[in-house]
Amino acid sequence: MSFGKRIIRNASGHFPSFLRGFYSHFLKGIILKIILREKVDNIGKKGEIVEVASGYARNFLLPKNLALRATSSNVKQWEERKRVAQQKKERGKLKALKVAEKLKKVRLILQRDMGEEGKLFGVVTSQDIVQEIKKKLNLEIDHRKVNLTEPIRVIGIKEVLLKLHPEVEIPLEVEVKKKG
Repeated sequence: MSFGKRIIRNASGHFPSFLRGFYSHFLKGIILKIILREKVDNIGKKGEIVEVASGYARNFLLPKNLALRATSSNVKQWEERKRVAQQKKERGKLKALKVAEKLKKVRLILQRDMGEEGKLFGVVTSQDIVQEIKKKLNLEIDHRKVNLTEPIRVIGIKEVLLKLHPEVEIPLEVEVKKKG
């Protein structure tokens, strides 16, 4: 607490009523520059430097770890993190492109037992497709990257989309045959 504020407080420790309005009005005008750690509705996206009211920053954004004060050192740190994240994203994209090149030439053939009317006993799921890719090409792919809206229940050829990276998608032909 600064010396000036101590002088104008009354015996109960509060500002006199005639000064309360002055201080609240004075503090309302202060604007802080902050760096957003996460997307905040009506303010901005993650990583943006924005100006907000000091009370909003002090009472909401900073305590909830949604933002950092935009000091020169914090801005430099944030820029460095952004640069490292961009490099990591580029490496991931290159890796996904290499995997996509290997998968372009592949046609997966899965054999399953079949019942009457051409229906399979069981279904072919994204996990079955990933296991077949691992057997055939020795590639580890997460089954969640296989865009299979519903399991394959019939014999035939189906085109399945693999989303290896947000910017890299590849169609993959999956053929289901009768076993034996």
